[in-house]
Amino acid sequence: MSKVNDLLNALAGGRALYEEIMQREGCCTYEVQELYRPEGRRSTASEQAKEYDHVLASGDNLAYMEYLLKKGNMAGKIQIIYVDPPFFTNSKYQASVRLESAKLGKSPVIKTGAYDDRWESSMEHYLTMLTVRFYMMKDLLSETGCIWVHLDWHGAHYVKMLLDEIFGESNFVNEIAWMYKSGGASKRSFARKHDTLLFYSKTHNYKFNILKEKSYNRQFKPYRFKGVEEFEDEIGWYTLVNMKDVWNIDMVGRTSSERTGYATQKPEKLLERIIYACSDDGDICADFFSGSGTLGAVCDKTNRRWIMCDEGDVATSSQILRLSNIERAAPFAVVRADTLADAEKFARSAVSFSEELGCLRMTDYKPDRFELNVNDQDVAAKYISEDGTSAISFWSVDYDYDGKVHRADEVVTKSDFCTLKEGKTHVIGYDVFGNRFQWGKTI
Repeated sequence: MSKVNDLLNALAGGRALYEEIMQREGCCTYEVQELYRPEGRRSTASEQAKEYDHVLASGDNLAYMEYLLKKGNMAGKIQIIYVDPPFFTNSKYQASVRLESAKLGKSPVIKTGAYDDRWESSMEHYLTMLTVRFYMMKDLLSETGCIWVHLDWHGAHYVKMLLDEIFGESNFVNEIAWMYKSGGASKRSFARKHDTLLFYSKTHNYKFNILKEKSYNRQFKPYRFKGVEEFEDEIGWYTLVNMKDVWNIDMVGRTSSERTGYATQKPEKLLERIIYACSDDGDICADFFSGSGTLGAVCDKTNRRWIMCDEGDVATSSQILRLSNIERAAPFAVVRADTLADAEKFARSAVSFSEELGCLRMTDYKPDRFELNVNDQDVAAKYISEDGTSAISFWSVDYDYDGKVHRADEVVTKSDFCTLKEGKTHVIGYDVFGNRFQWGKTI
């Protein structure tokens, strides 16, 4: 079947699925399960996600957007939606992690599953997946809002036609080329060194703040034109001009302080430009394929509210750790649909703690599962058999657990310890493979 037919069928199928979802009664309810950086303690036994300005949803983004529209009162409330969906690369992506043990030291870097971008059925399946979600994103956007869709050469040209149809050709604003140095070269083509960001508004009355960039003078010398303000830096003389649609921004380097190890992590500088250009202080920004959590991290630093969603376990755990480590960041809630499958999954990993010298210390851990390459599997098995706590990413403790919402009074990295306090102590933690575990005791 031709790609043109794939596109037409995706538009029709995605639209039909969107209408079916929005016409049916009821949807999942998402409740707060974890709260990080809590400010005081609420007396309610159950808390809804909409009570918080910063929300991380773990689960399918289609179901979560349905909840936001039907029960979350979020229709027309979001200023920016940035999405970095799968690119139709037909590849499986992994996160880089290490196991760390006082006994064995640090393991070599090993790879664990992050997300799957393989589409065996066809381009039609991929485009249908995006179409239904774009319709829901349009409903969530404010009248001054905009959407940014991050892709590469595999599917950007097809997705642009979807967006022309859903948002309207007249609401296309820009196609940004993000240039970078990283990436492989080929002997059969020019090196592919850019991604594409498609920028659409919901209406013609969209919010846009002009950004400026340096434009260096010829030979870096001053022009001294009347009425033209010039500046000088260590390179030479320049003027400030409206930012162009080609952005040269480095990818997240191996030694960067931003680096989380998550596959296809995007740099904060890239998201900063988008957020500053199309939102103001206090606006709500959202990412429904949130991966490593860059949007939330940038929003925390620029005084924006944020909503993020990802169904990957590794994505959720890496985002929580990243966001909880940002200084002076606002409280954020982790929400999930309260399903039996999730509850069963929560209980599988085994963990034990000891109480010693006024401290609570993790003593053993056996993860539920880990999906690794064959060679990495052997390394992980050795570390876990000799020191199970080597697989821990972080854990948090709630010293006064109410039986419903885990409020992280303290976040502990790896298998370290926390102060022991009297009360109903509850621990939630994550290992490097994305498994979630809990432990509790009244002390």
